[in-house]
Formats: sequence, structure tokens, C-alpha cells
Amino acid sequence: MVDKLKVKEQEAEKNKTLAKQIHSDLTEQCSREERKVRMKAEEIIKKIKREEQRLIDELKNNYKMKIKRAAADIDEMELKHGNIKSAGNYIETLMHHGNAAQLLSTKGDVGTRIKQLITMEAKAKAEQDSLIFTPHDKFCEHGILGVLKSDVCMSKCTVENIPKQLWKGDSADLLITTRDSTGKQVIPKQQVKAKVRKPDASWEDINVVDNRDGTHRVTVAGQLDGKYQVTMTIGDQPIPGCPVIIPVIKGLVKTIGSQGSAEGQYNNPYGVAINKDRDIVTADRDNNRLQITTREGTFKKILEFKQFKKPFTPCDIAISSDNTYYSLDDNNKQVVVSDENGHVIRYFGQNELKDPYGIGISPVDGNVYVTDGDGDCVRVYTQHGKYLRSFGSEGKGQGQFNRVWDVVISSTRLVFLADCHNKRIQVFNAHDQYLYSFDCQSGDGEMRYPRGIAIENDKYVYVTAQNSILKFESSGKFVCRIDSDSDGLNCPTGIALTDDVPCRVVVADSSNHCIKVFVQ
Repeated sequence: MVDKLKVKEQEAEKNKTLAKQIHSDLTEQCSREERKVRMKAEEIIKKIKREEQRLIDELKNNYKMKIKRAAADIDEMELKHGNIKSAGNYIETLMHHGNAAQLLSTKGDVGTRIKQLITMEAKAKAEQDSLIFTPHDKFCEHGILGVLKSDVCMSKCTVENIPKQLWKGDSADLLITTRDSTGKQVIPKQQVKAKVRKPDASWEDINVVDNRDGTHRVTVAGQLDGKYQVTMTIGDQPIPGCPVIIPVIKGLVKTIGSQGSAEGQYNNPYGVAINKDRDIVTADRDNNRLQITTREGTFKKILEFKQFKKPFTPCDIAISSDNTYYSLDDNNKQVVVSDENGHVIRYFGQNELKDPYGIGISPVDGNVYVTDGDGDCVRVYTQHGKYLRSFGSEGKGQGQFNRVWDVVISSTRLVFLADCHNKRIQVFNAHDQYLYSFDCQSGDGEMRYPRGIAIENDKYVYVTAQNSILKFESSGKFVCRIDSDSDGLNCPTGIALTDDVPCRVVVADSSNHCIKVFVQ
């Protein structure tokens, strides 16, 4: 039993040591966590102190000038008051104690002096622009204790960034700047509001974003064509210059380029496409190059390929989902594959193509479709250049062509083809089987020699005819004409659509040697 007791003693001693270690660890852990709490509290306190000092400094700086102007007003008013009082005492003395001769001799000067003092401006110049502190509810989230808000002087407030006009579907950010009577930018105590009268005569409130620095952002979206009337108020008082009138336009909104070979000029442009940067890539055919501009028409880059036997002559271009360029070179009867910087990756099609006109890439399987005008057929390749098949033949029947020009493939794998001299659009399925065709032979929708073709969200098909741009439902029902006679299109060829809502229609106006942009 004694031996067992000794074992128990050793066990108790070990547990005592363990208990002491736990006690020590808990004490140390408590101290460690306490230090973390204090450090975080000190960090927050420092932030609060910095924010406090910033606000106090700003407050003092603002009131310093106001107080200085008020003190100058006191000095000025004391001087004016002294002059008035002194003149009054002198006149009172002269009237009661002077003789007739003194009164008559000083009448003119005294009368003039009295009139000057009566008409003298005796109002304080300093305006009492109060500055108040408005606390912020979420300091921990934003690190801001609050802001100093002031009375604004309406005559000093301005609205900037007003566009001369907007394209339909675009938006503009107007900037309201609020200032006090000295012209200093301040955060207003009053509420800033905005509303817009649309071309359909309806009114709508616009969200005003407070930048917390004395400026506010007002976004105007041009959803309808016509004049937008924007009214902005501060404390229900209109800002000078309001209402602001912003015209929103549709139709032909931009003409890019002119005839020539310099940067930004074109010589018989044929195909157009939109790259991943939303820039316009043009097959500048007779200049033997691709040319890239922004949608607004600013020149960016020229791509030239001079390693082939004959001059590179692009008649169309398609861009894959990974921004690889597929240029159709009708002089060398080939498809030139390059990156966006003009480095050639591969080229193919020389063995099959006779007179290539248009090129399109399937958004489903990535296959490359090339229309062959002389062969009156469509040839299909993989993106690596492997020839797969062809379909179509010469004629006027279903599935036959007479100068097939352009091709576009929908996400439902429908293949739309511009059958130029047959004056129609033919539609095939993914198995190259004819489905239906459509045309329009009268009025604004007359389809005379369709060349370019583009598709919008599988719902609408856009076609460049002889001197017009036509819009159809994908079923073939005519919707409208996009351009007008006054736009002066002359043999438009390539057509591409942007991803704006509504989309912009970009057209290569071949015989006018330019690119034209339309908004619906």
C-alpha cells in the first residue's frame, strides 16, 4: 500500500506541475489577448484622433477666413460709424451754437457731406455661411467620423461634363460642383436632386451620387432619341444653367476615315469586325492591310503581311473568341491567321479556294466558313486549317448560289449566306441542309445584291444591300431600313455589330472609302 501511495504521490506531483503550467499558459494567453485588444483599440483611437484632427483643422481653416472677414467688417463698420457720429456731432454743434454767417458759409460742404454719409453702404460684407459637422454612422466600415457641411452659394455652383450630344444607348456623367460664397468647394447642407424630362414628355428622377468632396455625379442614359431636359437642384433651388438640354441622336452618327493610304484613311474597305477591345478592325483591301480604330474613329494600329508571293489583299475578316484574327486574302486565295499584333500563326485554303469573298466563325464548334464566289459554294475548315467539306453549287435553286458573298453563323448553328446575284439570303442548318431563304423586292426593304451580313442575338439579321442597310427577323420578316438616302451609302460591303444596347451597326462604305457607324 505504501508503494502504491508513492506512485499516487508521483502522479499527483505531475498533475500539480501540469496544473501550474496550465495556470501559467492561461495567464500568458490572457495577457497576449489583452495586448491584442489594446493594440487594436489604440489603432482605432489613433485613426479617430487623426480623423478628429483632420476635421478640426478643416473646421478651423474654414472658420478662420470667415472670422477674418467678419473682423475686417467690424473695423470697417467702426470707421463708418465714427465718421457718421463725428459728422453728426459737428452739425449739431454748428446748428445750435453757430451764427448765421457760419451756417451759410458751410452750407454747401455740410450738405454734400450729409448726402454722402446717408448714401454710404453701411452693410456688413461678410456672409454668415455656417459650417456644421454631420457624423457618419459607420466609422469602422469607412474610417470617417463625419463630414463638414456648409451653406452653398447658388451663383457659384456649376454643372460640368455636359455633352453636346449623345448616341442613342450611350450615357453621360454630369458633374455638379457646390461652392460657398467665396467660391470654395464645399459639401452642401442642402439636398442635391436631379430629374430628367425624356423625349416622350415623361419625367424621371435621377439618382445623384455624393462623392463626399463637394461634387455629385448625375448619370443621364440616352434610351430614346430626341432632346433630354435635365434639371438639377440644391435645396430645391435650380443650379445656374439648368435645365440642361442634351440631344440624343440615332441613324448615321459617325463617319470614320476618307480615301487615301495614310493612317486613318481607307482605299476600298471591304470587311469589318469588332475585336475583344471593342475596336473596329477593317479589311482595307486596296491598301493591302488591316486597320484598327476605336469605335469613335481614333486610329490605333495597322497590320501588314508582306511575306507572301503576291500582295496581301484582305476582302474580309473574322475574329475568334480568343481574339485571333482570320483574314481572307483573295489575292493569294488563302485564310491568314494572326494574333492581334500581326504575327502570322498559320495560313490555309490555297488548295481549295478560287475566289474567296466572305468569312465567318461558328460560335458553337469554332469551324471557319469561307464563301467561294467563283466556286459558288461554301468551304468549311477547322481553325487549324484542316479542310472539312464544302456545300452549294451554281444556280438559282434551293441550296444553289450566284456569287455567294458573306456568311454568318448563329449560336443555334444556323448558317446565313448572302446570295448576292440571286438577291436573297439563304439559311442552312449545321448539316449543310437548306432550310429557307428570304428577300424583299419593294420599298425601303428592297434587297439589291446583298453582300454583308451580321446577326444580333440570334434574333435579327442585318444585310448590306446595294446602297442600303436592311434589318430582318431571323425568320426573314422585314423589320426596317437602318440608313436613309441622305446618308449616301455607295456599295456597302462588310457589316459588324457592337455589344451596346441598342447595338451600333458598323459598315464598310466601300466606294466612299470610309467606315460608317449607325445607331438604331
